[in-house]
Amino acid sequence: MTEEKEKKRVTIVSLGAAVVLVFLKLFVGIATGYLTLLSEALHSSLDALITIITFFAIRYAGKPADAGHPYGHSKAENLAAFTESVLLFFAISLILREVVERLFFKSVVIEPNVWAVCVLAASILCDVQRSRALRKIAVKYKSPAIEANAVHFRADFVTSSIAMAGILATYVASRRFAAAGPSLYSMIDIVTTCLVLLIVVRMVLRILLNASGVLLDRTAPQRTALIKDIVAEVPEVIDVENVRTREAGKQTFVDLTVDIDRNLTVERGYSIGQRVEETIKKHIDDADVTLTVKPVASEAEDIVERIRSIGAQAGCNLHHIAVHDVSGTLHVDLDLEVEGDLILASAHALADDLEARIKQDNPAIREINTHIDWRPPSVTGVSIGDDKALARTVEAVVRERKEVISCRKVSIEELGPEGISLTIYCTMRPEEAAAAVREVSQSLEKKLMERIGGLSRVIIHFEPEEKT
Repeated sequence: MTEEKEKKRVTIVSLGAAVVLVFLKLFVGIATGYLTLLSEALHSSLDALITIITFFAIRYAGKPADAGHPYGHSKAENLAAFTESVLLFFAISLILREVVERLFFKSVVIEPNVWAVCVLAASILCDVQRSRALRKIAVKYKSPAIEANAVHFRADFVTSSIAMAGILATYVASRRFAAAGPSLYSMIDIVTTCLVLLIVVRMVLRILLNASGVLLDRTAPQRTALIKDIVAEVPEVIDVENVRTREAGKQTFVDLTVDIDRNLTVERGYSIGQRVEETIKKHIDDADVTLTVKPVASEAEDIVERIRSIGAQAGCNLHHIAVHDVSGTLHVDLDLEVEGDLILASAHALADDLEARIKQDNPAIREINTHIDWRPPSVTGVSIGDDKALARTVEAVVRERKEVISCRKVSIEELGPEGISLTIYCTMRPEEAAAAVREVSQSLEKKLMERIGGLSRVIIHFEPEEKT
């Protein structure tokens, strides 16, 4: 059975029981004159009305989120619980008015009757069963409206028990202390009624405060602390800020900001955010998480990473950053990449602004040498050369290094005025160290640039030789 069907079924059964009890209590209460029983009849009639409100609130709350209600319709259940509480206070005021009138302004003859006890006994058994069934569904689906109904019927159980005790007391008094007369019976009736009202007021106040707290988006401080402890389970999170929560029905909406190392890639930051969201949902059922990832400086950040981050904040791409200690002061060399069509004056202004930012962040830096690197177009037109003599020359130069096992391919690209670009595919032993591969590559690039005129770029791609 689906969630909505289970909620509707238990609500309809509860409504049927409430209607039957209203008529029984009202009939016997009028016949005997018991204010306690009449107050119970009024209480049960409000329970029937409350159950109807709950039924329609559940239907509305089950609607999915839409453009007008992006957070869904779940708060309809909290609104229903609030309305139920207000109606119960109205009923309490009517009963209190009758108590005052019977105490000071009018006399009512009470006829002790065993039928009143029987009606209340049946009411108690019914309330116990209804409260258990509603409580089970309320806990299962986190429904505040059904929980309010369950609390009402638990209150009915307590109040009916007190009312029955009062009626039994008047019945016993009528048999043993007949001389006391109706005034004693009326006083017992009023006392038990006041006890009933005190219990009901306490329960209704709790429901009213909970419902109004949800409607006003009240957040308990311990909930914020709990979320911070939960997020702390993700090791990459440096700090948690701006935690806000709000409830709507069974859902909990969580908004928060997590601080992570600003040198992480966007993809890594997104992955951390996903893990934070999954961790929160693992601890809080039906959580809807809205997360903001904030890049901050970590304690482990070194000076090169800090300079690169400052460049990223300024919208600059930096590379080949080198920091030198010169007699106790720091000198920085870096390459600043700019658009290929940027004029010199604009590029120079960009470099000046960047250097000022770096020095402001770290006063120990006295000198910054910035090399402006104009970025070439993303796509350039080239023609593939077919100079076999040039290819043989390249292969001969490569084979001069004994570490190179084979030269598999030489690709020649003619870049127009910029010259020639070579891409060479070679193999070396798989166990060669990185330092050795780098030394061979740099040596070959230097030799090729010296021997071949018009060469503007050399790319050497090394692969491990496959063993046969």
